[in-house]
Order: sequence, then C-alpha cells, then structure tokens
Amino acid sequence: MGGGPATRSPGIAGRVEERGILGAAIRGAAEGQPCAVFVHGEAGVGKTRLVRAVCDDAVKATVLWGRCVRFGAVDSPYGPLVNALEGWVESAEPHELTEVLDAVPAAGQLLPALGGHHEVRLLSVVDGLVMAIARQRPTILVVDDVQWADPASRDALAYLVAGFRSQRLAILATYRDEELGTGHPMHSWLADLRRLPSVTDVRLDRLSWDETEQQVAMLLGDRPRRGLVDAVVRRSDGNPYLSELLLEGVSVTADELPADLPAELSGALLAAWHRLSAPGREVMRLLAVAGRPSSIDDLREVAASAGIGPDAVTRALAEAVNTGMSVAQGADLCWFRHPLVAEVLYATFVPGEAETVHAAWAKALASRPATGLDEVQRQGDLALHYEAARDLESCLEASLRAADLASGIKARREEAVHLRRAARLWPIVHGSDAEEVGLLERVARSNALVGDGEASFQAWSRALELVDERTDPLRACRLLRRWADSAFATGRTSGRPIAEAEHAVELSRAFPDSEEYADALAFLSWCQWWNNELELSGKYAEEAVQAAHRSGSNVALSLAYAVRGNADIHGERSDTDTATGLRFAELTGDPELIWRMLVIRHNYLTRRGRLLECIEPIKRFLAFALDEGALSVAVFAAGLLSHHLLMFGRLPESAEVIREGLSLAGLPNAGAMARLSAASLSVRQGNADVAGLHVQRAEELMPGLENRTGLFAQPVLAEYLIATGRPEQALDMLSRTIGTQYVDTRDADELLVWGARVAADLMEAARDRREAVGSIHAAYDELLSARRRMQPQPFELGGPDDLIQPAMQALFTAETARYKAQSPTSAQWEDAVRRCDTAGLLWDEAVASLRWAQALLDEGSSRAVVAVPLRSAHRFAVQAGANPLRQQVEAFAALCAIPLQEPTQPSPPETPGPLRSLTKREQEVLSYLVAGRTYAEIAKALFISEKTVSVHVSNLLHKTGTSSRREVAALAVRLGQTPRN
Repeated sequence: MGGGPATRSPGIAGRVEERGILGAAIRGAAEGQPCAVFVHGEAGVGKTRLVRAVCDDAVKATVLWGRCVRFGAVDSPYGPLVNALEGWVESAEPHELTEVLDAVPAAGQLLPALGGHHEVRLLSVVDGLVMAIARQRPTILVVDDVQWADPASRDALAYLVAGFRSQRLAILATYRDEELGTGHPMHSWLADLRRLPSVTDVRLDRLSWDETEQQVAMLLGDRPRRGLVDAVVRRSDGNPYLSELLLEGVSVTADELPADLPAELSGALLAAWHRLSAPGREVMRLLAVAGRPSSIDDLREVAASAGIGPDAVTRALAEAVNTGMSVAQGADLCWFRHPLVAEVLYATFVPGEAETVHAAWAKALASRPATGLDEVQRQGDLALHYEAARDLESCLEASLRAADLASGIKARREEAVHLRRAARLWPIVHGSDAEEVGLLERVARSNALVGDGEASFQAWSRALELVDERTDPLRACRLLRRWADSAFATGRTSGRPIAEAEHAVELSRAFPDSEEYADALAFLSWCQWWNNELELSGKYAEEAVQAAHRSGSNVALSLAYAVRGNADIHGERSDTDTATGLRFAELTGDPELIWRMLVIRHNYLTRRGRLLECIEPIKRFLAFALDEGALSVAVFAAGLLSHHLLMFGRLPESAEVIREGLSLAGLPNAGAMARLSAASLSVRQGNADVAGLHVQRAEELMPGLENRTGLFAQPVLAEYLIATGRPEQALDMLSRTIGTQYVDTRDADELLVWGARVAADLMEAARDRREAVGSIHAAYDELLSARRRMQPQPFELGGPDDLIQPAMQALFTAETARYKAQSPTSAQWEDAVRRCDTAGLLWDEAVASLRWAQALLDEGSSRAVVAVPLRSAHRFAVQAGANPLRQQVEAFAALCAIPLQEPTQPSPPETPGPLRSLTKREQEVLSYLVAGRTYAEIAKALFISEKTVSVHVSNLLHKTGTSSRREVAALAVRLGQTPRN
C-alpha cells in the first residue's frame, strides 16, 4: 500500500459542481457533521486530482492520505490506513502527536513506525487514532483506489462511518467503478454503506469539449487552437489523464497532435516512458513487476540481477521523477504517478519474460524479514512473486506461512485468502493426499469464520470427495456432517439434511467411543427437532450424551448437552443441559461452536421469559468474537444483542452494538438483522428517513422480509410504517404475517401487542374524524383470529420466572381498552407500567406511562397525579435520546400546563451570595420550586409533609427578602439556578 501526506495538486479543469459538493461536505464536517463521500469513475478521469484539490482548499484541516494498490491488496490488513496514519505521525506537531498517542496507548500495535506487536483488536486502534486526530482539528481521511483495499480496511471504513455522531471528520474515498465486475465484494460493501446516513456518491464523467479545452489551456499556458482540442478529445475521449499524456511536448500554437503519437490507450500511457533513456525504461519495467510501491534498495537488487548497476538505477529514478512518470513516496519508496502506467508497462513483457524478474523480486523480499502486519504482507508478496515465477512449491510454502502469521494476529480474512491459494496449489505441488484434506478442512473453517459460506462449502465438498469412507469412515463422517451443515447454511437444501445425518451416524457407529459418533448423533437429534420429530430428537440426544461422555471430547459434550436441552425445551433439565452445553463449548475456544451453543441457551431462556439473562453472555461473546476475528458469528451476535437492547429500552448501548454490526460483512440474514435494529433505533431517535434506508437494505439482503422468521422483522416494519404515517399498512402486514410465527408463539404475542397498538391509534383517529371503522375492525379481528388458531394460547407463561409475558399481556389489555374506547383505563395502564418496570422493558414502560397520564387526565385526575407518569416518560425519553416520544410527552405536558424540568441544586462553591445562608433542605425545596413543583409534589419527593414544606418556604422568603414562592423561584433563576431539562 502506498500513501502518506498528500502533495499539492495542480489546477483542475471543470468539476465545478463536484468540487462544490466535496467542499460543502468538508465544511459541514468541520462544523461537527461527519460525512463520507465516494468519488468514482474510470481510471484516469481525475478522481485523485479532484480530491487533492479540495483537500488543498481545506487549509485548516488535517489530511490523512492512504493509497491502495492492486498487487497483493487482500494480503495487507489495514494497509492504506496504516500508511495514512504513519504519514500523519511523520508530519504531526510534537505536542499533537503526544496528545493523540496518549489517548490511544495501543497505537504502537498498529503502526510499525512506533514499534509494538499485535495483541489488540486493530480495528479499535484505527478508530481511536482517527477520532483522536479529529478531536485536534477538522480531519479529512482519504483512501485512494479503495477498489483494491484489503477487507480489513473496508471493515474499518464501514466502522468509522457507522460511528458518525458529531466528529469533525470527512472520509473521501475514490474507486474505479469500471473494475467492479459481477460478484466483486465492493458491490455489497458499497450497498451497505449507501444505506448509512451522511454517505453520498459523486461520479466523475469524462470531460466535455469545453472542459478539455480548459485543461489544454492550463497545461500549455494559453488558449489552444480548436484543431488541437479536437484532436485531444478524439484521442482521449475526454479522459483527463490521457489528454495530459497526449500533450507532452506539444506547443500551444499546434493545430493538431503529432501524427506519430499512439492513438490507443496503452500507447498514450507509454508515451512518456518511450522518451526515457534505455536504462530508465528498463528500470521502470522492473519496478512495474514489483506490483506495489517498493524500496529503492530492493529495486537496486532486482536491477542488479538484470545487469543494471546501482548508479544507473538512481539516474533512472531521477529521470522518471523529472518527467512526471514516477514519484517518491516517503524517504525510500518509489512508485508510478498513476497506477495505469504500471499495468501497461507490465503488459510489455512477452509471455514468460517476467518470470525471472518475479524471481528476483522474490529473492530480494526473502532477505528482508519483518514483523506483524508487515510480515504478513511480505509473505503474501512472496507468494504472488513465486507463483508468477512458476516456483509453485515456494509459493505454497509462503502462502501457508502467511496464513499462519495472519492467524496469529487474528487477521482471519487474510488467513482465508492465503489458505485458498494454498489449497489451489497443493494438488499441483504434492498431488492429492491426506494432508490436502486437512488443509481443505482448515480452508472451510476459516472461510466460514469470515462469512464466505460459498467458499467454505466448496472446500468441504472437495475434502469429502477425497476421502474414501470405506477406509477412513470417521473422517468421512466428520466431513459429511460439516458438508451437510454447510449445504443448509448456503441454501442448497430446503430442510434439515436428515438423510446425511443418518448416514454420518452409520459411518461412525463402529466407533461408539469416538467424538465423531457423538457429534453425528447430536446433529441427527438437531435435524429431527427442526422437522418437529420431538420424540426421535430426544432419543438421539440421550444417545449423544452417553457417547460424548465416553469420548471425553468437550466438543462432543457441548453439542450433546445442548441438543438434549433443546429437544426437551420445556423439561426440568433443559436449563441445566443448555447451560452445560455452553460451558463445554467455552472450553474449546471455538467461536462458531460457542455461538451455536449460546443460541440454544438463548432460545431456552427466551422461551422461559428470562430474556434479560441473555444480554450479558451475548455482550461477552461479541467482544470475544471480534477479538478472534470471527466476523460471521460476530454479525449475528451484534444483530441479536442490539434487538434485545432496544427491547429493553437501552438505546445508547444498542447504538454502539449496531455500529459494530453494520461495519462487518456477514451472511445476508445476519446483515438484515443488524439493519432492522438500525431501523428501529432510527425511528425511536426521530430519523425516519434513515430508518427507511436501513429497511430498504434489509429487504435487499433478505427479499420477502416481512414473511421471514427469526429476524424480528415484523415489529420493526410495523414501527417504521407507523412512524411514516402508514398505520393501515402496518395493521395489514401484522394480520398477514402473524401466522408465520408458529415456531415461537412469543414472537406472535409481540405482534399481537403491536396490532392492538396500531388498531387503537386508527380507531382514535377515525372517531376524531367521524369516519367509518369497519375496515379497522376487520383487519384487527383477522389478527386476533390468526393468533387464536395457534398453540399455546396467547401470553402463556414460559415458567415461574417469566416477567415478559405478563408485561406483554398487560400492554395488550390496555391497548385493547383504548381500541374499544373503554373508560376508565388508568388502572390498566398503571398495571402495564408496573409490569414493564418489573420486566425491565423500559421503552414499553415509557410509552405506557404517557398513555397512563393521558388516561388520568381524561378521568379528571389532578395535575399533580398526571405529572408523575408523565415526568417518568420524559426522563426516559431525554436520557435515551428518544426524540419523537419526548416531543409527544412535552406537547401533552404543555397542554396540561405541567412543568417537566427536573430539580437541580448548585454545588456549594457555586451557590450565589443571597442563597448561601440556606440550609441543605431549604436548597432542595427551592430547587423544586424552580422546577415548578407544587407543595404536594415536593412533600412526596422529599418524604416530608406539606406543612413542613410550607415552613421551609417561609424560611426561604425571609432569608431572601422575597414575598412569594414565585418571586423566590424567579430570584434563583436570575442567579443562575436553572432546572435540568
């Protein structure tokens, strides 16, 4: 990866609108409105130059500039970001450098220039450094040619964007859109990012004739003749870079381009190269084979193998820099000014000619060991050079070393890339053998960990083909079991693969004490449970537990106990079994296995109404999975955890978890779950437009979203439709889809509550407008009928500790009363508030508190009584950042003339002079008077009588020389004692 501080750019032609967009984005970021802009177009269209120009205009901003290169792009985790940050380290003021590094103690783990090794999660270090720099002054992070970025860098960019709040940060990324063929990972990554707020696209098209004329005038120093501009446009077709190359050596007085100039793309790119001396041309060709910015010492060593001395290399580089063909990057790296030059120069080698040059680069790199990320990159480069030199054995060895190194620093995606290359080369180098099967198993597991289910399935399939089940039945059993699991995960089977599970059991039956036999029995039990064959599932689960104990394998024990607990989910030992299965899984340290067992434990706790117990284990697992680089299961964990945090009204916590989920690539269902949580959070924060983007992306990932199970989609969609003024559609959707929730009727009960809420809203609106209500009754009756046809009956308790179902039933009862316009209803809403509080459902408690306050007012209760639940709802809305709910509460409070401010007291050193003589109790009473509380409310809050309050107020008036409680409150406000909103 190349990069470092950006250099000053020459003027650019045209691009007025695009420059304005980027400039406005940077100015907004400087004012605390962070943004990301993706500038894209074909190679040579001027993306980099435009970004440089707007960065030059931002004179008060820090510019972090990172470049990506094609060669070995996937082998260098965080390459362009490390490059950008190290460029900043080199140029930062000493005091700023000290402050930033003090704020991010682990910076040395990421940046080789600072030393350190890799024992931390590097993504958090990247985030911490960028944010610390942005706190110093407005910051622009540029990532050039992001189509070549390594997966870790793409994850980091997504993480930064998902974490936008009020940072003074603008991210500008460029990419070549013509290189993104079908299936390119950038498509999905960009689609995810475009659904995030503050992300925009700027496409650069080729220059028009007028803009090309402007460019020619800038290059030649005067207005050119029309014929020359015509010729340039004809040859370059408006590509600014090609136009610049075509004009090398041309006079402004010329009517035409020289006839001998090449008309094709490659010829135009090579025009400057042809003008170099013979040694200069050859050195540039050698540099092109390097594939990335390279050290001058390495280039000299490679050139020596071609008979070119060190002095000749130095002269050649100086010549190339002077002609603008090459640029120095830092103190000892050199590369081409435009990556297209390297590509075209590489194409000048005839077949086989570049092999010796690749071998020379491999030899140069082999003599310079590195550490950490640099060593992963070096081994990856070695593998690519060895392969191009047709030294496949050395390529295989370097690939395996790179994979081991990547695994050691938990760079799982890079590990998967190197292992796939090794698996491709193994049969060529060694032929098919047992060791290849082991390598394929590793390939399958590593790709599964990073969410590449297709690559994982192909590896399991190839491994299964290589094993003879007659001579190696246990390995065949293990591979068949994994293959079947992978086939289901990738959608190749519609139901659970019972036939394959049964065959796996038969293959291992002759080895009753083996881990494979216990595992196969557990898998068969799981498949039968999914097919609703509960008796068979229980039978195989019992056999699996016995076999697992004979094997002594923690893997087998975890699976066996978990499936037995799952098969008997309502039984007495299910609690112990699912907990035991998870405990054995944690002993293995396998993220995939732990996640599976955690999901089974979660399902048990959910069905028993003990959902709150799930949150901390999932939080711990998410941190563990991220540290391990197990991205595929981390996305699932983030989606599930954020859903539960939202359910319990913990919005700020859910925002952080959602950020993790949105920054990671995973399977479509996991990504959709994260998007749905992001949509729900956006609705509750008052960002309905942003919620719509998340819903749209979730639908793209999982078409037919409203009919899917296990994603919690229906409540989110209902909430979104209500927020965007479409309650009729919400009720219709709930009525149509509640029947899909037969797997867990608790989910159906949640839809029932949402349906009652929507129906009540619609009935209130219809009654206010004197409209017909028949269609509302019909849709709601359909919802109720669909739920009554399911077993068990609504809101059945999952166990003695179930607090969720009573809360859901209380909410349903209160909403049904509102739907029917019954009165009084304050008792029902009070019960709902109490039960939601007991269950920890803070969001539903706040919504119910507002309804309770409205019911109390309708029943003629005093303002003091109405104020209690109303202020409770307001406190939650303010603390959680739930803006729509806060606005509803404040509007109702204004209607009732109920003050919502919370009392606040100044600390003793800040107490103004006239108030210093007050006792602590008198200051407390005064704070409540300032907040607009009545004597009765003050008495209740301070656990004293109203008469005692009156005495304290009399003392206040005497000590401050005021004559009424309003006057003393006004004095306190003038002296700076204001209530907390």
